[in-house]
Amino acid sequence: MFCRDFELFLSQIPPFGSITDPLHIRVEPGVLLETNKDGKTLVSVVVPIYREENNVEPLVDRLKKIFEKLDLEWELIFALDPSPDSTEQKINSLIDRGAPIRLITFSRRIGKPLSLVAGLDHVTGDACIVIDADLQDPPELIEEMISEWRNGYKVVAAQRVSRKGESFLYLKSAELFYWILDKFSDVKIPRNTGDFRLLDARVVSEICRIRERHGFLRGMNALAGFPTKLIPFDRDPRLSGKTQISLMGALNIALDGIVPFSRAPLRMIFVLGAVLLGLSAISTILWILSCAITGPSPNWPSILLAFLILLCTGICVTCMGVLGEYLMRTYEETRDRPLYVVDKIVESESISRKLAEKLEK
Repeated sequence: MFCRDFELFLSQIPPFGSITDPLHIRVEPGVLLETNKDGKTLVSVVVPIYREENNVEPLVDRLKKIFEKLDLEWELIFALDPSPDSTEQKINSLIDRGAPIRLITFSRRIGKPLSLVAGLDHVTGDACIVIDADLQDPPELIEEMISEWRNGYKVVAAQRVSRKGESFLYLKSAELFYWILDKFSDVKIPRNTGDFRLLDARVVSEICRIRERHGFLRGMNALAGFPTKLIPFDRDPRLSGKTQISLMGALNIALDGIVPFSRAPLRMIFVLGAVLLGLSAISTILWILSCAITGPSPNWPSILLAFLILLCTGICVTCMGVLGEYLMRTYEETRDRPLYVVDKIVESESISRKLAEKLEK
């Protein structure tokens, strides 16, 4: 009796990959390949977007020309943080005009990294291009990325040779960030690479298995592995508007790139403790020798003690901050909250039809 009931229960479970909740559509990457009846390769383009009303149409126009030239089927996935401007209206207008777009809107602001993760969760193509909406990364580079992908590379990343329109302080901060990543990260993350890259469907599938809240694509890509081809390019200024990443946001992204992928800060705490212990021992020995040779001095022991107290306090506070950062991130990962909540998904008829055809197979 139990066996029959259990078999009945299993028969009522929807098949893998089916849509059971319209607010949480999740299509497993790598499953929906060769979406088209004519057998053409399908390329998904993922764009995390926020307050880019003036850049939406130029981006879509340039992408359309590229894929028409390559004779490839494509879908454009906008992962939209709720924007106070007309970005959503501009995208909906393009959908009404038949552009192959899927618009994912979240219930609240979640930031660019998690928006990007959500976009990857909805990829259905044989390959995926990740690109920003500000057009600093030239879409025309996609043609070379596709060529390298067809040559066998699972990951093709764009590497910045120069960065136009950015301040000296920003450029030096970026150099420092990549130097720290290169020296202390447990995985190899190529220098001067951003999120602009091509990912094979297999790579997308593996990245989507890494359900971590930081959403740092470069680190997750490196963690997943796979052969990577770097394509150097000169980065242009923004087409319109200004960056929406504040100084604090940039700092958070830097921490997201370092803390989850490196044990070096924790090891540095041990090293600092050992150095501090050594300094204390040396200072004590010097004080004893000084007293033995010249007699006790009324001044310098108190000065030395004050210096050591100040040094110990600074090191202890720094170590507590590093430990707190790791503990906080560990706590966030263990709460098992959803990475994002989708408010609505709007897509063109062509996208809906292709998805339905594949789900029927």
